Amino acid sequence: MTPLVSLRRASLRVRDRVLFEGITWEVRTGEHWAVIGPNGAGKSTLVRALIGDVPVVRGGIFPPEPVRLRQQAACLSFEHQRKLIAQEDQRDEYRAFSGRLDEGSRVGDFIRLPRRGAKARLLGILERIQIEPLLDRRIRELSSGEMRRFQIGLALGASPRLLILDEPYEGLDPQYRAELASIINELMGPDRAVVLVTHRRREIPPNITHVIGVRAGRIVFQGRRKDMLDVRRMDRLYASPAALFSELPAAANAVARPGGTSSEVLIELHNVTVRHPGVSVFENLSWTVKSGQHWAVCGPNGSGKSTLLSLVVGDHPQAYANAVRVFGKRRGGESIRDTKAGIGLISAELQVRYHKAVTAADVVISGFFDSIGLYRRASPDQRATAEAWIESLGLRALAGKKFNHLSHGEQRMVLLARAMVKPPRLLVLDEPCQGLDTGNRRLILQAVDRIAATGLTTILFVSHHPDEIPACITHFLVLIRDVGRSSRGVATEAPVYSSSGFERRSLK
Repeated sequence: MTPLVSLRRASLRVRDRVLFEGITWEVRTGEHWAVIGPNGAGKSTLVRALIGDVPVVRGGIFPPEPVRLRQQAACLSFEHQRKLIAQEDQRDEYRAFSGRLDEGSRVGDFIRLPRRGAKARLLGILERIQIEPLLDRRIRELSSGEMRRFQIGLALGASPRLLILDEPYEGLDPQYRAELASIINELMGPDRAVVLVTHRRREIPPNITHVIGVRAGRIVFQGRRKDMLDVRRMDRLYASPAALFSELPAAANAVARPGGTSSEVLIELHNVTVRHPGVSVFENLSWTVKSGQHWAVCGPNGSGKSTLLSLVVGDHPQAYANAVRVFGKRRGGESIRDTKAGIGLISAELQVRYHKAVTAADVVISGFFDSIGLYRRASPDQRATAEAWIESLGLRALAGKKFNHLSHGEQRMVLLARAMVKPPRLLVLDEPCQGLDTGNRRLILQAVDRIAATGLTTILFVSHHPDEIPACITHFLVLIRDVGRSSRGVATEAPVYSSSGFERRSLK
């Protein structure tokens, strides 16, 4: 077993803070690690040190040169996704300046299928994650699940000796999760090391040999898998300091809906068709949502769930070429402010693009203005409402921190508070539990159920996990993608989705 990276009595610096003081950790070929711990524990910071992205300020790291660390490693993470999108935005500026406008980079610009022969194994893996249908797609057109498949293909294409996978299963449907779990397990051979960051114990593959537990910027335990994964140790590691709130902020219950009725039509799509170059997403899709109904939108990766929600929110340009009515008004001709009014949103795309260096408290306040960043002065009442949601969701310790300095899971919780401050008539939640630990998943699902119980907000909820469907859901829209054809929708009032194993379950 050859040492790939060694941290020896090391301390890591993240901006003005020193974390993991005096830690020792060595990763060798043939050893495969699971890194576990609650949101904000420092898991991503720790694994980023292995590729030279986080400076060691005391002690040592071997090899000491960041370039050598990066040459032997590949990393899949939400931070990497954020950088890809930022690069695309920068390329847009270059293209506009040069007068060569296009719709952005394609997956095939980054990944090329290897020829059969020396790289037959890599080709087989890329075929299993179905990367070929994505090669002609623009990066900006990818759903969250397709983006993860793209990142996986990108990481594996480098044939790294050290493969770091930070929450690789998030955004993937059950079929792809199972396929990826099998692939990751097979990659855990004697010639490389795999480091897997996950919140879910059931996602730890059988070939993981070691486990390291992290909490509050320190290593709580590390060792061989068989010695680390006992129930009491896990309970101590994930013990949540945040109490579940007993009631919603008063403002969430105090807003009257003039003219609203229990049968009011909030969303109406009639024969909607959405096409991207070479891909037809929907053909003649119709869907109606009334107040008092709470919908789960289900379906495999690429079936159009996120596209459907972006049509409703008004973020998709083809919303204005179709018969899409929200709150009785057809999309088109309205201002951006009018488009967003009455809608609260959490999505992976919003989170990736919200990289402004503003405090978490200001992110929450920005929900009043539907802006990315805060450019207007909030009234005293608005600030009081934001403070109430921050308290209710246990975010007081994060309020003064910069949003782009928070962990992925902490950002998700802040975005829930941002979505609710108006409060919205329609709350659109696209994989809201993505990246959250068990305690925060329970907190966000409890919040959704209590928001629904006020009768003032209608919920649209997307998740690939059966245990993340809130109890308030009354209707399901199942998007089915037939081979070689666009998606079609099947609506049902039954709270099950048997084709992907959805059913009522308690949160594990």
